[in-house]
Amino acid sequence: MNNRLKYLQQKTLRLTVSPGVYIMKDENGGIIYIGKAKNLKNRVSSYFRSNPDHTPKVAKMVENVFDYDFIVTDSEYEALLLECSLIIFYLKTIRVIII
Repeated sequence: MNNRLKYLQQKTLRLTVSPGVYIMKDENGGIIYIGKAKNLKNRVSSYFRSNPDHTPKVAKMVENVFDYDFIVTDSEYEALLLECSLIIFYLKTIRVIII
């Protein structure tokens, strides 16, 4: 279980319901996941529920999240384009978690 779960849950309370991109980071600041959402608050908070129903892959990723950043966009389409651009830009630095 992630010992920063309470902090991450509190942080998600301040998120907007706008579309955007979120960037999950490990304790060293390394990027472990980049995702998009049409509603940032709903999507990001789904990772940090007290009783999650995650697949093993997602559960392992959430276990390693130390913090996250987000970028608000004007539309879902813009979020999709930004997500693709960020993945391409950070591809060499994204840490892959082997399950």
